[in-house]
Amino acid sequence: MSRTQAQEELQSIIGLCRSVTAGSVEPFAVDIDYILGVIRKHYPEIKSLQEFCTDAEAISELSGVLKRQDEWIQHQSTTLYKDPFLLSQQLMKMEIGAIAESFLKSWHPVLEMEQLSAKTLAGSLVYWTDLLPMSMRWRPMDVTEVEAGTATMDEARELGIIPEEGFAEILEASWRELCEKAGVGGRIGYWGWIGADTYQETVIRSYLACFMVGYGYAEIVTDRFGENAELVHNPEPRAEPGREKISIPTLVDYEEWSRWRRG
Repeated sequence: MSRTQAQEELQSIIGLCRSVTAGSVEPFAVDIDYILGVIRKHYPEIKSLQEFCTDAEAISELSGVLKRQDEWIQHQSTTLYKDPFLLSQQLMKMEIGAIAESFLKSWHPVLEMEQLSAKTLAGSLVYWTDLLPMSMRWRPMDVTEVEAGTATMDEARELGIIPEEGFAEILEASWRELCEKAGVGGRIGYWGWIGADTYQETVIRSYLACFMVGYGYAEIVTDRFGENAELVHNPEPRAEPGREKISIPTLVDYEEWSRWRRG
């Protein structure tokens, strides 16, 4: 073999080792004995510094392959990896009973299927025995037919079904009241505004507050957690052009109202 061919053979094994280092070739896909044989064969024929550097580069790249093989072995040992071929050979040597026992020890089902038993059948029998018959469960409702009556507008107002004023007038009155309590452009705590002597009146004031915000009479400002809210008086009760009308519904709980009254 000429010296040029020897250098080409060394360059080929250097390229193969670099492929392993780059990850494109598996570490154990390289025949280490073959590479060492090539290096051993050409080492006595080295005549120049360039040839010596090529031989040293081949040894350096081969050490990189050995390092990748060592890393692969350490990784597989930490993950409890076992070669499929070795496992198949071990299973072929085991008895069927030993295989079944190993399977039961390592079996961790993620799904459970319930089956009928004497206990579940007895429970079902008791349930259906104690259940009322359909004729009693679907008994017709005892409804008495009555004639519908009529009421005048004055009677409806006295019952509180129809307010004395129109809705727009009620909002205007609420806006003026807010101005008196909070000041022009001022603000007041939400419960300080809706709170009243009776729970019914408190609910009504909360209802009106939502519409006041929606129609631009006021604004609601809350903290970052949404726990504390304040009602801000708007000096001009008109929604800004292009601004979407919003309102923030707030739950008026009876127990919360009771705590507010006591506090």
